[in-house]
Amino acid sequence: MNVSKTCDIFVVDDSPPVVRKSPTFLVTYNSAHGKFSQWEKSIIRLEWEFADDISPLVRHEISLKTHHEGHTPIEHLILGSERHVTVSLDGKNWLNDGDKYYAVVTSCNAAGLCSSDRTPDLLIDSTPPHLGGFKPPMTWTHFNDSNGNIITNVTLTWYGFHDQESGIEHFYITVSRFYGLDELSTGVITVSNSNQSEEIRASITLSEKLLADDRIVLSIWSHNNVGLNSSISRITVTVISSTTSSGYGILEIEKHSCDVHFCNKDCTCAVIGRPCVDVSTNLTCINMSQEEALAQNLPVFNVYAGLPHEVLNTSASSACLSGHWSRTDGGIVSQNIRRFEWSIGIFNKSVGDGIYDLQLENPWTDIGLRSEFIHCMPINRTFIHETEYVVYVRAWYEANEYALFESYPIMIDQTGPSGRRGRYIREGNCIQDLDFIDWTDSIIACWDGVFNEPQSRIDHFSVSVGTSPHSKNTISMKRIKYICSYADVVAFFSKYRGYMFLMCVSTADICVVVFNYFSTFF
Repeated sequence: MNVSKTCDIFVVDDSPPVVRKSPTFLVTYNSAHGKFSQWEKSIIRLEWEFADDISPLVRHEISLKTHHEGHTPIEHLILGSERHVTVSLDGKNWLNDGDKYYAVVTSCNAAGLCSSDRTPDLLIDSTPPHLGGFKPPMTWTHFNDSNGNIITNVTLTWYGFHDQESGIEHFYITVSRFYGLDELSTGVITVSNSNQSEEIRASITLSEKLLADDRIVLSIWSHNNVGLNSSISRITVTVISSTTSSGYGILEIEKHSCDVHFCNKDCTCAVIGRPCVDVSTNLTCINMSQEEALAQNLPVFNVYAGLPHEVLNTSASSACLSGHWSRTDGGIVSQNIRRFEWSIGIFNKSVGDGIYDLQLENPWTDIGLRSEFIHCMPINRTFIHETEYVVYVRAWYEANEYALFESYPIMIDQTGPSGRRGRYIREGNCIQDLDFIDWTDSIIACWDGVFNEPQSRIDHFSVSVGTSPHSKNTISMKRIKYICSYADVVAFFSKYRGYMFLMCVSTADICVVVFNYFSTFF
């Protein structure tokens, strides 16, 4: 007489996962094009891909490190079989400006074997370049162009711009007879920062001939290697001729008694960012409505949060916010405009409220004729979770006339969706939750109200099917766009048709979306 017992089957896997795609930081929307650095200090985005042909991947561990081995806010993050992650940091755990970070991703299979790989370095710089300005000597000279016309060339000297985190890439210069415009330089002049000395000099050919005693406005700002611009430094200079008949001379900087250029007392000889408070003016500011501007054939603008390649209505950032604007008629943004100013504030409150100290700071930033900006909060200030913010733009038509435009509110959402208690995914036929089925050609999974997102909205679901938890050896993870509200969501996996269906059914709408895939089933 005997008795026997048999254990469950087991798979022998003596090899760790292999890297198919090395971990990398995603900086598409947080850095200048082509630069592996970012201004965003509160969000880290990572993607990677490991593979194992024998046993499923069941765990990924992510750690963030610096080269000086300092404390980082992500020292040990454990995930399942995901291939990407977005981490939002609060104001107490921001990444440090000037530090270089790298992430190590470790992938472990069901046999307990692991392998690791790391990202390239990522530089963080959320601060714009330090502001400098023009200085003597600055000269001018006449010469004949190819058509025999006399035009003027100016040689300008500037100093004081620097950026210790990412370095300065370009300088931008404009020359005009007016505050903020650029008609004499025929647009913005770009000067690469190839000279590493304290003082930098460049020559610019103007579109017109200058005369003795003319007064012109010079503007300059710098652009760092992350994509942030400094404030604009502006001065007024007087054209001084060497002799009454000579065609050359100097540009003398006006240091006092300068004219007010706008009704808010902006001028070129005040402290940067402040008005000439001691100068009197007869100009009274007129805030035109959009209807009044349209009635006078003046341009009006649509304002958006985010940059032109990424319009935002929701942001996970606690540190940085951007904005841009365009004309409603599709025309050139700067045409018939003297300058733009921008600000940010909490929705339904005063302009700048929640961003600036309105008792001590001017909430408006002069941006000239540019039509986009990036703003990162200083230490001890932060964007607040579950709060809506608005981007404001003032478009100046004349020295005393402007119109105010604003974006739709942008919600700050720094938390991911949560799972509701008592709700679960039903697999089988969506009427019952089945543990066994007697067919092999399809699987149906349904969920209704399983996930909750109170701040913003659910954008998409990621669905995978496998033979063990966290594995997706039957169908790899698929991104399913969530397009129905208040809906039952049904994912249908068909063996023979080779398609994955997402069906959203609600009292308001019925829709079916089809996704093709090329995986081997069962």
